[in-house]
Amino acid sequence: MNRNAVSQDESTGHIRKNPREVHEDAIMRTWVEAQTVDTSEYADERIDWKGIERHVLRLQRQLAHAVEHNNRKAVRHFKWLIRTSHHTKLLAIRHVTQENQRRRTPGVDGKTYTTSEKRRELRGLVNLGSRPLPVRRVYIVKKNGKLRPLGIPTTHDRVCQAIHKAAMEPEWDIQFAPNTYGFRPQRSTWDAMSQVFANLCKSGSAQWVIEGDIRGYFDNVDHAKLLAKLAPEDRIYVRRMLKAPVLDPEEGLLASTRGTPQGGLVSPLIAVIALQGMEKDLRQKAFQMRFGSSRANPGINIVSYADDFIVTCKTKEQAEQFVPVIAQWLAENVGVELSLEKTHITHINDGFDFLGFNVRKYKGQLLIKPAKDSKLTVLRKIKGILDANKSAKQSMVIRLLNPIIRGWGNYYSTQVSKKVFAYCDHKIIQMLRKWAKRRHSKKAAWWVYQRYFIRRGNRNWVFADGPFTLATMSDIRIIRHIKIQGRRSPHRPSDHEYFKARREQLLLKRLNGFQKKVVRKTGGKCALCRCNISVEHFRRWQVNGDNDILFSQMISERLGGHNTIENVVVTHRWCYEKYRSINDYDTLPDRPERYLSNQESIVDGQVVWQGRKQSRGA
Repeated sequence: MNRNAVSQDESTGHIRKNPREVHEDAIMRTWVEAQTVDTSEYADERIDWKGIERHVLRLQRQLAHAVEHNNRKAVRHFKWLIRTSHHTKLLAIRHVTQENQRRRTPGVDGKTYTTSEKRRELRGLVNLGSRPLPVRRVYIVKKNGKLRPLGIPTTHDRVCQAIHKAAMEPEWDIQFAPNTYGFRPQRSTWDAMSQVFANLCKSGSAQWVIEGDIRGYFDNVDHAKLLAKLAPEDRIYVRRMLKAPVLDPEEGLLASTRGTPQGGLVSPLIAVIALQGMEKDLRQKAFQMRFGSSRANPGINIVSYADDFIVTCKTKEQAEQFVPVIAQWLAENVGVELSLEKTHITHINDGFDFLGFNVRKYKGQLLIKPAKDSKLTVLRKIKGILDANKSAKQSMVIRLLNPIIRGWGNYYSTQVSKKVFAYCDHKIIQMLRKWAKRRHSKKAAWWVYQRYFIRRGNRNWVFADGPFTLATMSDIRIIRHIKIQGRRSPHRPSDHEYFKARREQLLLKRLNGFQKKVVRKTGGKCALCRCNISVEHFRRWQVNGDNDILFSQMISERLGGHNTIENVVVTHRWCYEKYRSINDYDTLPDRPERYLSNQESIVDGQVVWQGRKQSRGA
């Protein structure tokens, strides 16, 4: 009989729980009882988001400081403070219901909380002591045509996960290996590729690369091995999350015995935690295998992004000897299997693909370019849009294509991409010429050209319709990414100034002249809530076309405003939408330097901006 199973007393009929579950329930109750502040009546407009973010960040930095000094008592204390703080709850609810891309995706309960009234209701419902409901399984199509299962928790469970992530992330971010980049704050694929370049660019660098492929990583992580790495206070909730049943649309309710559900907020973090120690252990193993002396670099370097990783080696023989070592470590420490069929050993002159980039040496010079598969994928996507909009207006086609062109181009704008950009522009123009010719098959080619294309500068084929012009990848600047220093963490108090300077540098480097001046004017802060706009929000805005940030006019053109630096501010999307819902649609605050603060309130249907009233009709 399973010792963890719930049993029933035959004489009394009462349910008996095993001691571990009784202990976990007791700890969960202390979390619930500690959340004594009732935030259900807080209006979104009256919340001082800047102060709340500062408070939670201060707790996280104190937690990181305690981790560095190995003060376990203080670590437990600050985790408890973060979990029970109503400030953490407010930030978690805002992230799940306003910032997250899946904010409108319901779980098994079918509920979403996208309005202010529903968010206030959710604040009173959040209960860290409750057991997670089953996750709703949905399937998305991967690049190879296969289906990838996603587990969508309920909104309530996602908020709980965000709270627990806020308590767990500072502890682990301090401990992660310097070359682990996936799902970590202030790190991206650009940092990973910069590290790949540093490992392979020199003439004396390693020449052979192991392209690792883990078979079904997220679906096969061993729960026991993962939970053994966690602290007891974290293990309680993570176990409940991992064991939550799965509601499959075809097979019904299924038990969860292995893997981490893709789709939860804390799932990426615990997936990276499962691989913690791989870089350190493999380096030690390389020295033991006499790949190098204790003072020499054996040429073994590991760069990982979640479950994607590469290992560099000096010779092919070293690589062949090291593959079984990697497979053994993954089996013993994570419980997953290295796919030997898909794991390749490649010479740097032949090149390899990693995170959508192709890395290869040409006559001794290392170049990183967009991968061929990625290039073909974006061209197929554009062709699919044109095929699906054969009779659409030209302006609508431009609106559909511009985010894809700009996003794909911005993602690859940190590497050697100019020739690939020119090739893609050429192919896109060919598609557009066929699209236009099909609409007017009986017209001459010169007539079709004059109808859909214009000449601008030295470019003859500019797809334009009035004020709408199709973006081109060739116009995107190549800007080298500044790699993050390996051991830095945004949660470490001593690294505060480093990340402050880095944020300014990254923000201003990738914006055009007008946007750069607007961001510099506002200090990189939202003009409404006064909170910092993160580099990740700007990156998603540039690469994915997300509208999480907006450049907004304080006075609209309808009321005589102009698109000038003095009249434009940068805001969060959710702050902008909330302000528009309670104020005149055509104006923002007349003093952009006076931001929304804790002095804001609503009086008789009017918004008070630090003592000034603005009526709805003003």
